[in-house]
Amino acid sequence: MMEPEKVKETNSGVKKKGNWKNIADFSEKVEQALEGSADSDAIEKLSNWRPRREEAEGDIQKKTVDTAVIDENKLEQESNGMKEDLKEASKNAAQAGKKAAEKKNPEKEVAKASEDVARPFYSKIAQAFRNFENFVYRYVVLKFNPYYLDTDDFSVDMKSNGNGEYEMDVKVPDEETREELKKEFEDTG
Repeated sequence: MMEPEKVKETNSGVKKKGNWKNIADFSEKVEQALEGSADSDAIEKLSNWRPRREEAEGDIQKKTVDTAVIDENKLEQESNGMKEDLKEASKNAAQAGKKAAEKKNPEKEVAKASEDVARPFYSKIAQAFRNFENFVYRYVVLKFNPYYLDTDDFSVDMKSNGNGEYEMDVKVPDEETREELKKEFEDTG
């Protein structure tokens, strides 16, 4: 196995080649270097995504898929399942009917009933889409592309050269942040 290379500066950031341990250590140093200048949500995503010494390549693949697939949204989280949501919708529709019969405005109840009817269908569609997206990322996209993490503040990709050697490339669009990151690795490599 070859000696790990020093960190190389690129036009857009820094990159390093090495074995799993070298890349895990590099990614930890990148996280620490970006902590002062990148958004805390972006740093948290990097912290959750980056490779660790005790992990294997399959772990970074799973984390890449997890970060790439759309998250559950508010409607999905509020859903109590098809049966319960439809039961709630019929209660609201019945209340709207009563209000209309009393010549009162049933607008609020009709809107709530509509939302209750739509929620479980939307939830099931979004869940099916997420499962499809997960499949596509896991079995198609990552077969031909490196593992990656994209945030507004930086992007990181990591690829395996197949013989136990990896390469991680960190790209930072903000010039000031990029220069700070490069400075962190000037002496230490």
